[in-house]
Parts: sequence; C-alpha cells; structure tokens
Amino acid sequence: MNKKLIKTIVVSLVVFLLALILCLNSCSIISPNERGVKVTLGQVEGDVIQPGMKMHAPFITRIRKFRLEPKTYEVSFSCGSDGAITKDMQTVGSTVAVRYVYDENRIMDIVTRYLNDAVIQSAMRDNVKASLKETVGQYSIYDLVEKQNEVTGKVAEAMLTRMADYPIDISQTTITNWDWSDDFDKQIKETANRAQEVKKAEQDLKLAEQNAQKQVKEAEAKKAAIEQEAEAALIKAQKEAEAKKVEADALAYYNAKVAQNYQVEIKLKELEIELERAKKWDGRQVPVYVPITAAGTIVDLPAAKQ
Repeated sequence: MNKKLIKTIVVSLVVFLLALILCLNSCSIISPNERGVKVTLGQVEGDVIQPGMKMHAPFITRIRKFRLEPKTYEVSFSCGSDGAITKDMQTVGSTVAVRYVYDENRIMDIVTRYLNDAVIQSAMRDNVKASLKETVGQYSIYDLVEKQNEVTGKVAEAMLTRMADYPIDISQTTITNWDWSDDFDKQIKETANRAQEVKKAEQDLKLAEQNAQKQVKEAEAKKAAIEQEAEAALIKAQKEAEAKKVEADALAYYNAKVAQNYQVEIKLKELEIELERAKKWDGRQVPVYVPITAAGTIVDLPAAKQ
C-alpha cells in the first residue's frame, strides 16, 4: 500500500469523524415528557421547544432540556440546632418531602431567572424550614403529637404561598419521622400507658352500665309479663264470674217459670174439680175425690162439708 492511499484513507476517516461530531452537535431530540430551551453563547433564543428532533448550530448552541415528570425533594431537620421550636420551648426535628413538577408555561423563567434546578431546590429547602418553624411554633409539643395531620396541612399551605413565584407546581407536602428528645419519648410512652388505662377503665365502666341496663330491662320485662299474666287472670276470673252469674240468673228464671207453670196447673186442676162437681150436682153437696198430680206429686183434696 503506497503512501498516497494511506493518506487518502486517513483524511477520509478524519472527515467522517468531523462530520459525525458536527452532526451530533447540531441535532437534539426532545422526548414527549421534555421541553427544551435554545441557548446560543449564553443567550436564550426563541420559545420553548416542543418534543421532536431539532437542528441548531453546532458547538455554539445547545438545547437545555427540562423533564416534566413529578419530582420529590426531601429535606431532614434533626432535633438539634436546626430543629423547630414548639410553643412550650421544645425542639423537634422532622423529614419534609415536597412533590412538585415544572410549570410548562414558565420553563423560560427557570433559564432566565433561576438558571437551574439547584437554585429552585435551595429556595425550597429554605422555605420548607421557614414554613415548618413558623407552623410548629403555634403548637405545644403535646398538641404536635396529637395534631400531626393538621400541622402537615398548615406547612403545605405555607409552602404553596412561599413558592408561588417559582416556576413549579407543588402537588403534595408531607411530614414524616418526627423527632424529639428521649425524655419526651418517655413522657409520651407514660402518657400513652395512662391513656390506655383510663380508656380500659372507661370501657369497663361502660360495660358495667350496659350490663346494669340489661338487667333493668330484663326486670322490667319480667314485671310486665307478670302484670300481663295477672291482668289476664283477673279478666278470666271476671269472665267466669259473669258466666256464673248469667248461669244463676238463667236457673232462677227457669225455676220462676217452673213455679209459675205449677200454679197454672193447680188452677187448672181446681177448675176441673169444680167442673166435676157441677156435673154431679143434684142439688146437694157431695164429696169429690180427684187425684191431682203436679211435678210427680199426688195431692189429696179434702171432702166438701155436708
């Protein structure tokens, strides 16, 4: 292989590499979840670049990309010099997590006003610390333990207000891993134990009250049942007495009717006797013997006087 051919190959490779480098530095691809900003020699040009492949001048121009996916910034404060102080002068620490995303309509502000994401996160840290201390200072340490959700809500509201000028949208602020002194930890455990004892005593008292109420209700039910039985017995006795009275009245009525019929029969027999006397009368009084039977009894009538 002669020198001329080698020189040609080397030059071709150099040209190819230069063309490749030139191509790579003049083309940028923006993915669907990204937005871009063109910067030429430190100067921002044009509008926000939408997804796709974009051509630009090599070496002097570059495309800064900003991902529009949610991010989480987390900052921790120890229970020491950088902790928050409660209303009763107790120092507490915590971990605060802020979930945010770039505001697509304010991408330019990130480049022109805040330069990069590090500046935004630095501001976020300062504002988280300020919001936490401001909120915690409104509560005693005992209230802080009981009202953690309320405290978190107030810190989240404060963060939205403090970060309103920044080109981000905060979707959530959470507080985890509250930290306080060991002495207060012991107090919390003792308080919790006492609360459990009080709660158990309250439950026992409530159970006793429920049992007492149950016994009262059972006694009232038994009393009502006895009263109902007594009332039923009284009604039954009254009904039986009324029935016996009706029966006695009927018997008395029957006996009265029998007696009345008996008198009628006697009267009829007397009339028959008179009739027999009239038939046999010869101008003289004669004795007449007529048997009279009433209810199975034979009656002998006395003879008439001569």
